[in-house]
Amino acid sequence: MRDIALTLVYLGLIPFCLKRPMWAILVWSWLSYMNPHRLVYGFAYSLPFAQTTAILLLIALFFSKERFTMPWGDGKVIILILFICCMILSTMTAFYPELAWMQLEKVLKIQVIVFATLYVLTSYKDLKALVWVIVLSIGFYGVKGGIFTITTGGVYRVQGPADSFIFGNNEIGLAILIIVPLIRFLAIDAKQWWLRWGLNAMAVICLFAVVGTHSRGALVGGIIMMSFLCLRSKTPILSLASSILVGALLLNFAPSQWTERMNTIETFEEDQSAMGRINAWQMAFNLSGQNFLGGGFECFRDETFYIYAPEPTMVHDAHSIYFEVLGEHGFIALFLFLSLWITTWLSAQRLIVRTNKAPPDSELASINQLLRHVQVSFVAYLSGGAFLGMAYFDLPYHLLCIVITCSALVQQQASSVVSQPSKEESNVVKSSFY
Repeated sequence: MRDIALTLVYLGLIPFCLKRPMWAILVWSWLSYMNPHRLVYGFAYSLPFAQTTAILLLIALFFSKERFTMPWGDGKVIILILFICCMILSTMTAFYPELAWMQLEKVLKIQVIVFATLYVLTSYKDLKALVWVIVLSIGFYGVKGGIFTITTGGVYRVQGPADSFIFGNNEIGLAILIIVPLIRFLAIDAKQWWLRWGLNAMAVICLFAVVGTHSRGALVGGIIMMSFLCLRSKTPILSLASSILVGALLLNFAPSQWTERMNTIETFEEDQSAMGRINAWQMAFNLSGQNFLGGGFECFRDETFYIYAPEPTMVHDAHSIYFEVLGEHGFIALFLFLSLWITTWLSAQRLIVRTNKAPPDSELASINQLLRHVQVSFVAYLSGGAFLGMAYFDLPYHLLCIVITCSALVQQQASSVVSQPSKEESNVVKSSFY
């Protein structure tokens, strides 16, 4: 029954995808983040929904009468292209070519949609629609996981959809954490009181889901994210008090299994999992020190550890976005990866300063709030990602698209204001004409 329902919903969305390319982007984002085809058990489980949507996007772009422009002048786009080139070059010299080319294909598919999003995303209305799709898609697992955690006492771990980027407890924990600031943005931006209250409740339930993942990386990211959220708030004391209250509620609710696992952060020398990560990080550093382009995708394997790791038998995944990029693509790729997020952060900060005095109910004021919360999402990703291998996950790159689009929208607003003459100038023009 689920298979039929999902297929009918998707078929109903096809005309919209053909009508507007942005609809195809939204549908692809829904499929990518929510993975609804992983919630069924029949024929729809393996149907090529994403590939079909990509084809619909190409058709829609070909026949669309809308005007789109790619922001080639934005330095972040150039950095992203260079980073992709590094990934391609490292794949050509990869330690495990067959596995590396398979992974590169997956990563390039994501990046193609990222560039398509940059090309198609031209209005604040579409921008907000993308945020809603991201929030509702991942938020589905946040609410589901939060309720599961509350009803079971947090004894069992929350997992993501099978055969997806966010299947593991660590991955779904970080993904949910990243969208919490976006939920808060939608709550602040909402006009209806019931929607505002519903979104705030959703944010709290999602935090319960993060606790339910038993992810130590998500815990570290959550603490840093909430601290920064308080600092960025216009009412920092109230935000700090609310955060402490929610934190105390979560800690009092957490079961002994969760507490014992989190306590291993302090005694990481005695934890095999933590020591395995450190060993993998040292291996990545040694590997890239001797191989200019790194080891290519999927290089964290037995043979590689035997050659480059301090403890050859302690084989472990990277479990860090930074060491994942370093080990697989080398120091230059890591520099580009860091530069991409630093420049995105600084760009968002400049736009925030530029739009701080925008009229309260204006589009620029909403963009200001969106950028503030996107910054907090980046804090969650860059801090939590230090202990999780999600360097190629779609979501941070979509946040990049949001910042770049906001920059273009702010620039358009500024240009329109400059191009419109003031009342005094208009009177001068009229008097001179008559």
